[in-house]
Amino acid sequence: MESIDTIIDNLSMTQKFTILLLHANYNKSIRGKLWFQKILFLISQNIEELKEDADFEEDLMGPYSETAAEEFEQLILDRFIHKRFPNDLTSLGKTIARNLEEKISNEEIEIIIDMKKFLNDLTEDELLGFIYFSYSEYTEESIKFHKIKKNRLNIAISLFRKNKISLGKASLISGLDQEELIKLLKQKGIKIYVE
Repeated sequence: MESIDTIIDNLSMTQKFTILLLHANYNKSIRGKLWFQKILFLISQNIEELKEDADFEEDLMGPYSETAAEEFEQLILDRFIHKRFPNDLTSLGKTIARNLEEKISNEEIEIIIDMKKFLNDLTEDELLGFIYFSYSEYTEESIKFHKIKKNRLNIAISLFRKNKISLGKASLISGLDQEELIKLLKQKGIKIYVE
């Protein structure tokens, strides 16, 4: 059996961050492959090495990394991740994750934790709405963009109500200017807080 350090040395950057992501927030399961892709995408926007390795591109559901999908499957084959859904880490995977956490910065750990907490409990429409209107350059090939665009106001209100986004971000997602949005939120009895 290889040592943990040898295993870690042989992991790609995408595999390392996948293991760390699955381990974050006390091993809380990720809702599905779409959430995995979008959380990893947001992490990659903050960590350059992961951004280069994962190589996210436009796809049918927004930003997508073929590398991340393939590396995830390889981690299952290597028995670091359980094959059954929700694809939690095996005991070996958890050991690797704990060792990886000692090798990366606290800032990187915080980014992983924050992104997982932020996106993992969103509905699919909320998830896609946030991603599509925050990273519009990834929407051209999306098969759901028009559906999400039609529902953007409700998505923005829902995200704001859940305290997931600021008023400015809610304005961007809804397509309304802040004054219009504030008026609408007040009409709906939603408490306004300003960033």
